[in-house]
Amino acid sequence: MEHVILSFQRFAEIEAKNSSSLYYFWCNNTIKDEEMLQLLTNIPASQPKPNLFFASIQFLLMKHDDVLKKYLPSFATHPFAIEDSYSALQQFVKTYRQELLHYFQTKRVQTNEVHRSAYLYPIFSDIAKRAQKPLALIEIGTSAGLLLNPDKYRYEVKQGDSVIHYGDPNSQVLLKSENLGDVLTSCSNFQISHRYGIDLNVLHLQNEEDYMWLQALIWPEHKERRALLQQVKMIHTEVPKTLLKGDLLQLLPTISQNISNAHQIIIFHTHVANQFSAQLKENFQQTIMHIAKNKPIYHVYNNMYDENIHVDYLTSQATEQIRLLPKAGGHGEFFSWC
Repeated sequence: MEHVILSFQRFAEIEAKNSSSLYYFWCNNTIKDEEMLQLLTNIPASQPKPNLFFASIQFLLMKHDDVLKKYLPSFATHPFAIEDSYSALQQFVKTYRQELLHYFQTKRVQTNEVHRSAYLYPIFSDIAKRAQKPLALIEIGTSAGLLLNPDKYRYEVKQGDSVIHYGDPNSQVLLKSENLGDVLTSCSNFQISHRYGIDLNVLHLQNEEDYMWLQALIWPEHKERRALLQQVKMIHTEVPKTLLKGDLLQLLPTISQNISNAHQIIIFHTHVANQFSAQLKENFQQTIMHIAKNKPIYHVYNNMYDENIHVDYLTSQATEQIRLLPKAGGHGEFFSWC
């Protein structure tokens, strides 16, 4: 049970404290609630426990009318005081215990945070400039594949007292972020020739249940993120891509074989590898290195070994670190270019 307490303490202090006062309050009450902690031991070790628990609560609230809704900004225009919400949460959990246990085993934390494109775009732009080839994107843990459309969004990034714009100037989707690092002076457009996504459970925005789950993963106070998901949905369905359900170790070699050397392969994943076992991380790395024996690969990632954003270039001869960015905001609200 100690690991459950630690996960909620960490989530409260590092993730929720300055971003969700409701989740912060719930976390600090949960760690003192033995009955609740016992229930949460049923969440698989591979899943971030607070995220899956709170998303399951919101998902259930979309299906059932309950007084708990009155405390969540995602359901109530004028929510009740947070201080009175935990007893309502306790009662809700008791009422829907079996449904929660079902979601713990069948759902995954697949937050498809489109704002992460704000730092992926300049990374991909830099790679395209180096490779002088169209890009073949392969995303691991793709969820619904929203990050496979980085060239279809418009970006407004604050840098000190100035602002830089990049991406598609005609896009209906505007993504705002802040660069706390070195100034980005330019960010050239690039061509994407292939868009592949791999996930153990691919989500489809056209599927009502999947769309509801993506909404449930968004924190209650984050109204702009919910509105943005609706905007992205319209663009996303118009962009051809291949989303594959299955084992990445089996699918990656097959996908790579179908991409000619006239295209630059980029394998990328954000906030996914923390759900990998140590063995899977090792096997994944070996798979990429094996593919790189025949085709040079860029690997863009975080949460494999630390929270920094890595850009590695792999060939048959060596693995070279091209760029290393410090930890970015979990929802893409800031990054530090360097």
